[in-house]
Amino acid sequence: MPIKEVFVKPDVYLTCLSHALSTEKEEIMGLLLGHVDERRDLSVQVGGSYGQSFIENVIILQRSVRQADRVEISPLQLSAAAQEAEKLSVELGKPIRVLGWYHSHPHITVHPSHVDVLTQSNYQAMDPDFVGLILSVFQQENNEKFANSSLICFQAVNIDGVLTSREIVLSISPSGSAPGHEIKTLAKIPLMLFNEEIEHMEKAFAGDLVSRLHNKAVLTQAMCQLLQCCEMPSVSAVLAYEQSLLNNLHRLQMVKQSLDNLTDC
Repeated sequence: MPIKEVFVKPDVYLTCLSHALSTEKEEIMGLLLGHVDERRDLSVQVGGSYGQSFIENVIILQRSVRQADRVEISPLQLSAAAQEAEKLSVELGKPIRVLGWYHSHPHITVHPSHVDVLTQSNYQAMDPDFVGLILSVFQQENNEKFANSSLICFQAVNIDGVLTSREIVLSISPSGSAPGHEIKTLAKIPLMLFNEEIEHMEKAFAGDLVSRLHNKAVLTQAMCQLLQCCEMPSVSAVLAYEQSLLNNLHRLQMVKQSLDNLTDC
């Protein structure tokens, strides 16, 4: 059953994009949770079918390798994601599972590299419904003043013995469920980046005083950049979401008051 369409919730996309924009020098990555619905393909006279994937949630991953062109997912992270999917299945009443992965391409095109296609192929060997998302960020063309971002969804296909990518139609569409999980995940990004910086400094820790002072100065600079570029926008996003909930609550209270007045009449 080939996957032909992928639907991503707006809050999931916001979390993935915010994660991708959190660093300009290295790739980031995470896992996608969701479910697959089988649909009848009326264009196939024999009675074929195709899959529609619905991405419900996202899990951001702390990087053990920080490079501009490579990211890795450990078996332990996959196991933890599977456990999170089981919890979400109970909460939402849907068969949620790990359904894909996402990573960023800072300053390069959105198209999958040969490494991306090979990685995707390995995931599809475990689950043929597995999809990959790539977010190209900080991309500037023709001396543009502002950077652009783009998104692609793909799977790996083998054509005459050659492994290549197949682009999948992707839509950002609400699923009707409350965005509580995604907001919580979005709020975890600054903490995860903080832990990465601490771990990175500990690995580079040297015994002499000058090196230790240098490492702490670099850490302080990274923390200031983290506050400016990630922490403050995340707080603003959560506050904006809180205000939208208050506005919605006020609107519902006004509707309730109107209905109560009609009942009294």
